[in-house]
Amino acid sequence: MALLPSSLASATALGYVALVCYAISTGFYGAYLRKPRPIFGRAATGLAAAGATLNLVALYARSAVLHSVPYRDLVGSMALLGFFLAVISLLLEIRHRDRSLGPYLMPVVFLFLLVALRVPAAKSPPAPELKGVIFALHVTLNMLAYAALAVACALSALYLVAGHALKGGKSLTTGGAASRLPSLRYLERANRTSLGVGVLASTCGFLLGVSWAWRVWRPDHPSWAFDPKIISVALILAFYWAVLVRAHRGAAPSTTARLSVLGFGLVIVSYTAINLFVSRLHTFYR
Repeated sequence: MALLPSSLASATALGYVALVCYAISTGFYGAYLRKPRPIFGRAATGLAAAGATLNLVALYARSAVLHSVPYRDLVGSMALLGFFLAVISLLLEIRHRDRSLGPYLMPVVFLFLLVALRVPAAKSPPAPELKGVIFALHVTLNMLAYAALAVACALSALYLVAGHALKGGKSLTTGGAASRLPSLRYLERANRTSLGVGVLASTCGFLLGVSWAWRVWRPDHPSWAFDPKIISVALILAFYWAVLVRAHRGAAPSTTARLSVLGFGLVIVSYTAINLFVSRLHTFYR
């Protein structure tokens, strides 16, 4: 197999160092969840921040090599998604002084970056249509949306776990891992906020993508609007809008939580399986 260019190899090496930081951070978050010692918490947060910083530097280095946005393929987009997840997790942690999300989000960050580093990178120069502000904003907003919806999924899972513990007669204030969970009220409100950010970012990203596709694909692919990727995103977006509207109209928080988990499962299928195996136009191998 041909060796990567040295600068691209350097970007990949930085990605692996970020991966190690995420992995050790995950371990410390788990230790903190079991036994909340301050040293565990500080180590987990510091390593997560270091991993996010190195993740961003690796993306920048990759962009310099490709002369394009660093997330034009599966490798870069998953690395960017991991970065956004790490940043959102850290911001929530700092804002609410609560590390209970870290043990659940950091393993996901680690997994996304690991897959990104293991999938063969696109070495060819980017096609002309994969450049420009509209394309860059389209992908960036979609990755931000995926990250926010992933956080909403994690918050929803925590809500369901905490609610089940309370229904089982277990107290969340008398020790054990469950006692480190945020309150149900916080989880409910944070879930609605994350859903709102994710849905708005996804809507804007989708509209920008449609604008880009109309300009780039329409001349050669008149039926571009019926590509499975576009149809799946439109359906998932409609699903999330329905969930968000129901939540703001007073739907049961447990129902919103379950639908949020289901929705993110659909996002994962659309992001991976449909892109890789079904879509004819919206692929990561250009």
